[in-house]
Amino acid sequence: MKKTLYQILGVDPKASAQEIEEVYARHLEELKGATIQDPNKLVVLQQSKAILSDPAQRAAYDMSISAREAPAPSTVMEEPEKSFLRQWGKWIAAGVVVIGLFVLWPKRAATPPAQQPATQIASKPVEPSPQPVKPASEPAAPNNVAASAPSIEPPADLRENPVLGEWSCTDAISGHTSRYNFQQDGVLRIASGDGQIVDFKYELSGKVLTLTDPKQASTLAIEELVTRKMILNTGAEGRRLVCRR
Repeated sequence: MKKTLYQILGVDPKASAQEIEEVYARHLEELKGATIQDPNKLVVLQQSKAILSDPAQRAAYDMSISAREAPAPSTVMEEPEKSFLRQWGKWIAAGVVVIGLFVLWPKRAATPPAQQPATQIASKPVEPSPQPVKPASEPAAPNNVAASAPSIEPPADLRENPVLGEWSCTDAISGHTSRYNFQQDGVLRIASGDGQIVDFKYELSGKVLTLTDPKQASTLAIEELVTRKMILNTGAEGRRLVCRR
């Protein structure tokens, strides 16, 4: 199983920001005194410390690992019982055929053959019906003129606030997905797969998205924003959230 950021740093999931800072400093000292330097380990430690030190990012990450660790519900497949038609259908069909033969065969034998007419009746030619005359005053529609389709514009609230609505955002590091719901009243609701919900206040200014909670504020840069896709840069060692509607 892939290690969590808490396991990478070697701290408890309920550790405070000060404890995380102390453990991170201890790891840096160990890396400096190591005989063989591992740059990848330093990058992983920096990213883990940056995410767990930011309250908003840590809350979103905790919800993602809770959804990953939740056991999947077990389903029991039961073999469906054999239906009545499946069991007795062929015998019912055979009985219907036999009854039909007994009912229809006597009638067929009693019906006399049809007699041919003695004389042939001359057929009268059918005259074509007159075509309606189109009034001269009615102008003919030109063939080369195509009907113009009306243009469809996005709703006014989406033009004013392009992030408004619900997004499915995937963390580029952990690979876990959460639901981000940007509401009209300036509230961002983040819901994980296991049903845990966290609310933040958000403010959009150009390509800068600011999230605030009672403790502190976080700033995210919008790298890309189109109708159904948005990429958010959290600023923590290039960590990104890829969101789609």
